[in-house]
Amino acid sequence: MAITQQEIEIILNSTHDGMIAVNEAGAVTLFNKAAERITGWTSEEALGRDCSILAGDAQHGCACAEGPSKCGLAERGRTSKTCTLRTKDGRLLQIVKNAVPLWAPDGALVGSLETFTAAGEAVGDPRCEVRPEAPPAAALCGLIGDHPAMATLYKTIGQVARSNATVMILGESGSGKECVAEAIHRGSLRAEGPFVRVSCSALNENLLESELFGHVKGAFTGALRDRRGRFQEAHGGTLLLDEIGDITPAVQLKLLRVIQQREIERVGDSAPIKVDVRLLCATHRNLKAMVEEGRFRADLYFRLAVFPLRVPPLREHAEDLPAIADAWLDRCAAAGNPRPAGISEDALAWLLAYPWPGNVRELQNVLEFAALRAGGGLVAPEHLPEEILAHRRPGATGVAGVAALPLARGRPGRALDRAEVLAALAATDGNRAEAAKRLGVSRVTLWKRLKLLSPERPGDEE
Repeated sequence: MAITQQEIEIILNSTHDGMIAVNEAGAVTLFNKAAERITGWTSEEALGRDCSILAGDAQHGCACAEGPSKCGLAERGRTSKTCTLRTKDGRLLQIVKNAVPLWAPDGALVGSLETFTAAGEAVGDPRCEVRPEAPPAAALCGLIGDHPAMATLYKTIGQVARSNATVMILGESGSGKECVAEAIHRGSLRAEGPFVRVSCSALNENLLESELFGHVKGAFTGALRDRRGRFQEAHGGTLLLDEIGDITPAVQLKLLRVIQQREIERVGDSAPIKVDVRLLCATHRNLKAMVEEGRFRADLYFRLAVFPLRVPPLREHAEDLPAIADAWLDRCAAAGNPRPAGISEDALAWLLAYPWPGNVRELQNVLEFAALRAGGGLVAPEHLPEEILAHRRPGATGVAGVAALPLARGRPGRALDRAEVLAALAATDGNRAEAAKRLGVSRVTLWKRLKLLSPERPGDEE
């Protein structure tokens, strides 16, 4: 049975990503609920108008309202980049977007489809304020933490950003290597140019070559039109090659030639094309060991590792976990998910005791899971996934180098003192369940706090 128009609208409005479609002339034909939330425009206001109402890539000069054939999207075949749009109230908002041209069965261009998510707060929002030791570019790209390891990372980003050096970003999966790459780009002299990402592990050798360098019509089966590669898309800006350790020897050789000659050749074409691109690479692999084993070219390695930069895993700056968690829960709430009242001290202790092999990315997944289970209430241990509870060391209240947390925190970031506890009990006529609700903690946590404050208090035993 064919899907109905109503079902299509439900699907489009269920995604947290903004989605916009325009016709060949650049007039908006689709505008989902997420696009309304992110931009401030309603679908009624946007439909039928030029997409220039969003001032797409306003800082870089986007050819809005001219349609996908004139803005270059039809030629590229696809665009994936970080750019800006202007919200209805006039603020610039950084977004990560993916856009594709739409073709009719007869090959005619009929429009384009774009999905996007907010990459940072709109300029002018007071929540944009960042710590003085963290460069704005790092904060906008989602890097959070006051630990000395993070302070060193911020300083290094600032040092390398203003150069044109090739940077090799090293770190475990999920530690934030893409965030670091974007922060380097935003702090660089190329910040006004495009920032383009390529995942080298997601494509086989032939597809990756076409993805990087582009191809001409007829170069291989399915090449129905000329297509620009990511090097051309990143011209004047920055190109991030993620998981560079996964590329094959053949692609390694071609990449080496591009770095040496600063020009590319599209698949199926021998005409060289000059490119001006700053190269950033990221990997979780030990490339030095791969060089010694003969699995990665030594000459390419030394070209790419001009400036190695290590991103610390979450376990090395676990003290930052509460701040990271708070920021991520705010982001989930902005995407339409329920925002819990906070994380209980007991649940936080479990999170701190976990080794986080998946780093910040794993933490984000766990928090989103726990937030959904907690609804609008306080995240408690029973809301956490089983794998978190399974790794808890008996009697552990933290991790190495992290001071034990107070038994009750109540409102985020502040321990409950005796006066607050007694005041809550007085206001609820001694009803501990109601007092716990007022304080934002569980009844068990309140009982533990009372035990700590007044161990001889009659009636504390349960």
